[in-house]
Amino acid sequence: MSPLGTAYQPAGKLGIGQALLMLWLVALVLYPGQWTMPVTDRDEARYSQAATQMMETGDYIDIRFQEEPRYVKPAGIYWMQVVATQPFGGPEAPIGAYRLPSYLGVILTCLFTAMIGARMFGGAAGAIAGGILGFTMLAAADARMAKTDSMLMAAGTLSQLALFHILVQPKGAPPKEFRGWPLLFWFASGLAVLIKGPIITIMTVLTILFYVGVTRDWHALRRLRPLRGVVVFAAVGLTWVALISIQTNGEFLRESVGHALLGKVAEGDDDHGGWLLYHTSLLPVLFWPGTALLGLGLAAAWMRRKEPAMVFLIGWAFPFFILYEIVGTKLPHYVLPVYPAFALLCAVGLRDAGEILEGRLGKALHWLALALFALATIALPVAAYFGISDLGGEFFTPWVLGMCAAAILVLIVGLWTLRKPTFNGTAWTGLAAVVFYALFAGGAVPRFDEMWPSNRAWQIATRLEGCEDMRFVTAGYREPSNVFYFGTDTVLAETGAEAARFLIDNGRCGVAIVEEREMASFTAAMQGRPIRVLGQVRGTNVSKGRDMTLTLIVMGTSPLRLGEGEPRRL
Repeated sequence: MSPLGTAYQPAGKLGIGQALLMLWLVALVLYPGQWTMPVTDRDEARYSQAATQMMETGDYIDIRFQEEPRYVKPAGIYWMQVVATQPFGGPEAPIGAYRLPSYLGVILTCLFTAMIGARMFGGAAGAIAGGILGFTMLAAADARMAKTDSMLMAAGTLSQLALFHILVQPKGAPPKEFRGWPLLFWFASGLAVLIKGPIITIMTVLTILFYVGVTRDWHALRRLRPLRGVVVFAAVGLTWVALISIQTNGEFLRESVGHALLGKVAEGDDDHGGWLLYHTSLLPVLFWPGTALLGLGLAAAWMRRKEPAMVFLIGWAFPFFILYEIVGTKLPHYVLPVYPAFALLCAVGLRDAGEILEGRLGKALHWLALALFALATIALPVAAYFGISDLGGEFFTPWVLGMCAAAILVLIVGLWTLRKPTFNGTAWTGLAAVVFYALFAGGAVPRFDEMWPSNRAWQIATRLEGCEDMRFVTAGYREPSNVFYFGTDTVLAETGAEAARFLIDNGRCGVAIVEEREMASFTAAMQGRPIRVLGQVRGTNVSKGRDMTLTLIVMGTSPLRLGEGEPRRL
């Protein structure tokens, strides 16, 4: 008997049919836009370019963006991107190939979440939990970004899957099942360190401390097999850290631990501060459309708070979330590793909805969640209107209007079916969300040209003829996406005068991409030398929130010209 007075009995396992249906729906939600959405600034472009340079140089230990060291994150995600791009041309692969680890990371997380949910609450609840997670706005967005967070979430959820089997023991003799959970826990924890440092370690330590503190099950610490586990953890997570520390004379540790980790605790780092209850206030939108079930999840957590499985789930969900509400630096994806726990809470709340809605607290929380769901859904087309207007785009296009109509469809179906929540009603809401994501990520966003000035300038450059080896310089627009598109040796000049000197020195095959604010400086530095304009791009520097015009310029004597044939690779 547990010290809480409630014995834990496993609810079941995830059926193959349930798993396949859930994974198919999640894959359907996450796929649109993976290959058609241009590279985004700034993190995705930096990660992808650094992986490209690994392939170009053959150095898979030292991480660099051009000549600048990137020691804020370990090498794990770069290695995954290198592997993912091999079937698609390696360093010449399109951005979609670099996104494959993130895409796979969310799908794996949904599977691991479903496995945990099946053991806790039954196969149907597990499958629903995996689906809820995959449909959330934050997970869907990160699945389309070539960076660390989705794979970090997958490694973290795998470690929590193993940790659950280690900590939460069924009544009586240990079951005859897989005995390698401690090894898997330490392996997944080490993998998470290799991807993004000790973030997941912090989460699992908080989970362990909470569970042991509440249940008084001190023997759980022994079941972790810490002596053997630390060896596995170090071999997986710290070998590369040791190699790069030796190679850089400790610079990696100073940068990654001193700046990227500790520097973010006390105050907002790199202008990434946030208001009080930052993550809580964003949750209704970022967890959408699962927002509608959050009230049931909170009610279920309270109602079953004395059950060991729920103690584990509460210890996973809330301490880490609260910690990041306190930490000075705030970005939306920081709390992504606890989203699987929120999805599991929603699933058990949905399963027990009949019982929950008999009480006043459960009913109040559910209707509050439905109200937040409605507000978040309405906010999507409103935000799209103002965002597109600010960026100088056209709102009244078929793709944008279709996206807004799909959001309203999600709202109608969600409110109609979840007033009296059931698994079937949740499935119908999810199918409506499939339509929304297809129109949003697969249609509206890739076609919103104003957001992608680097990509549009690159499309012009791919049609240039007359030189085999072109060199590019940008002035006034120094975003990392330029380097990903135009090549590692692209010069990101600060002024138009610098770009002019580059063009003079590379007169035959040089191309200058000059932002209008630097055009006067560029023209003055050219000192009357003849130039030709090959094209212009109007758009928005999303990172800085300002409109701009980019002009592609070559020397008047350059053989470069716009061709009429097929675009070529740069």
